[in-house]
Amino acid sequence: MPDHDEAVATALDAYQQQLLPDHTPNHRTDPATAGPLIESLIEQLARYAEKQGLAVHDTFAELHQQRLDRSGLDHDPSRSFRLGAEVQFRQQRTAARGRPGPQWRGFITALAASPDGQARCTVQVPGVNRTLHVAASKLEPADSLLPLHTRTAGLVSTAQDAESTIIDIAVRLKRAANNGLVADEQALRDLAQLTTRLGRWSGGRPETIMRQLHDRILNAAQKPAKVRPGPAAAARLAATDFPREPVPSENPPHATGAKPDNPPSQRQHRRL
Repeated sequence: MPDHDEAVATALDAYQQQLLPDHTPNHRTDPATAGPLIESLIEQLARYAEKQGLAVHDTFAELHQQRLDRSGLDHDPSRSFRLGAEVQFRQQRTAARGRPGPQWRGFITALAASPDGQARCTVQVPGVNRTLHVAASKLEPADSLLPLHTRTAGLVSTAQDAESTIIDIAVRLKRAANNGLVADEQALRDLAQLTTRLGRWSGGRPETIMRQLHDRILNAAQKPAKVRPGPAAAARLAATDFPREPVPSENPPHATGAKPDNPPSQRQHRRL
């Protein structure tokens, strides 16, 4: 995955060089410079976006909510998360190595209240052939999937968009093959890039993502062809690690292939 911290620091380097005198201490080593510089950059980004007609206020509100979510367990998870939110599990360092386990990311597909009164989420992890049911209090917002400009399907900016676009491209390729047509090389490259990007984000592998979506692709390919849509226009939901023992659905979808290496383990819970 790209180094987000270094990318931000590089942007602040350029911003400081443009605005502050050369003798000003560098923000990388001086917190007294970094704080005001970051605040100024955020304010100017908001003003710039407004001049360009870009809606970013909801993004700032969502970032504030994420900060509240990350601050502890004294919040109401049922209000914090929404359908489509990209999430990960809150991890604790292990006593043996002092490091968290593998990171598993996914997005929320359903919200409900359990008999004990806790809000519970149904989470789909790209590359894991089962649906996970977990308490919302064990989740936290994940780093968003980085946007990807595809050659044949436009901009893909969320995990759900990536999954639906993978299905759309795979369906078109399958229909072309069924009709004896040569595969679109650009579509093949888009498919490879999307599965790779989504796998790096979720913790799965490109091949397991394709196996997971196999049945949905076949079902969609059997339906009459429609005008190809672009990625779904979903609201940006920053909502990245799953618990050591996430809960599988009691009626999981039929697994069509191997699971990713070291997938989250299972633990039994009452069905909602």
